[in-house]
Amino acid sequence: MYRVIHQLKERNFDRTITKSEKAVLDYLEAHFNQIPKYTVVKIARESYTSQATINRTAKLLGFKGFSELKYAIKEDVDLLSSETQTHIRNTEYILSKINFSQVDSLVKHLYQHRRTILIFGLGASNVSAQYMARQFLYFGIPAIVVSELQMLNQFKGYTLLILSSSGETQRCLQMLENAKRANMFILSITKKASSISENSTYTFVHDVPVDKMEGISREQQLHMILMINEVINKLKLNYFHHTT
Repeated sequence: MYRVIHQLKERNFDRTITKSEKAVLDYLEAHFNQIPKYTVVKIARESYTSQATINRTAKLLGFKGFSELKYAIKEDVDLLSSETQTHIRNTEYILSKINFSQVDSLVKHLYQHRRTILIFGLGASNVSAQYMARQFLYFGIPAIVVSELQMLNQFKGYTLLILSSSGETQRCLQMLENAKRANMFILSITKKASSISENSTYTFVHDVPVDKMEGISREQQLHMILMINEVINKLKLNYFHHTT
């Protein structure tokens, strides 16, 4: 279990951090692998802060002082040194950021409206939408992937499932508004507290800060694929368990 690295990336603290504390956090994140070899004097000098600020920042991260923080960082670095552990770390972290408790309501609606399902996604999410539609076909669910706003005019009364990692993409929001005007049910697999999640009949959300995760780009879809697979697995378990 990582004790420091995720805190440095997310920075979800109970209070507002000072400018000098931010400088220390930035330095720790930028030089993470080397911190176990550095002294507090060196870090203070190179981050243009003080030893007192570094110890205060260590307490902000949940440690008694710099020595304890330095030891915890060394443990994290040892785990990070293994390529396999790195992939496990990213996957475990992503899984911890998915709200699996929401999936049942969304899956129930998908099953009840399985003859009238549209799926919409842009960019990498469009690839995920194609993958999801193909999986649905194994259950005899004829889901249709739509790519243009005008297509909704041909499918009044359908359910629209929006796949959007950020939940704020402009074209996705336009599709949502068009679906609302067409009195469609709106489902989504998207970001927590996003515009799309808050305007969906049922939503399945993640809280992955994608842009901050080292080595993971804006187009990363691992969390979306994991969520889609959970929907597929729940459909099979709850409604199609006799399907081979």
